[in-house]
Amino acid sequence: MTSDDEVLHSLDHYEAALRRISADFGSRGAAVEPVGVRLDTLDSILVDYRVTGRGDPYAVGALPMVTTVEEAVVALADLLQEEALELGDTVWPGCRPGHTHPPTPRLSGGTAVWSCPADATALADIG
Repeated sequence: MTSDDEVLHSLDHYEAALRRISADFGSRGAAVEPVGVRLDTLDSILVDYRVTGRGDPYAVGALPMVTTVEEAVVALADLLQEEALELGDTVWPGCRPGHTHPPTPRLSGGTAVWSCPADATALADIG
């Protein structure tokens, strides 16, 4: 069972991560646009997003509890990238030249990065 303090600290981390993710996804032309994070009635943390340039936001979640902003950036980027992939944006945000797969978000040296899933090369910081 997760304590209220853990949930609230995770929510704080996700709110900080959302600003970085919004900037990163916007600058890279993502198919989804993060709108906000919020608590669900069951103490789950949900993210609201919309298809870029289109109407009402959708909710997706539940996000895992995290202890750092960097962990929140990775979890949020992963979840939103999945939504972009489901919309057919199958290579966003682009991996290494010649690679047809998208990079994956992960921690590298304590920093959230986009990484090549084939060889774990860190390509760019997230945000």
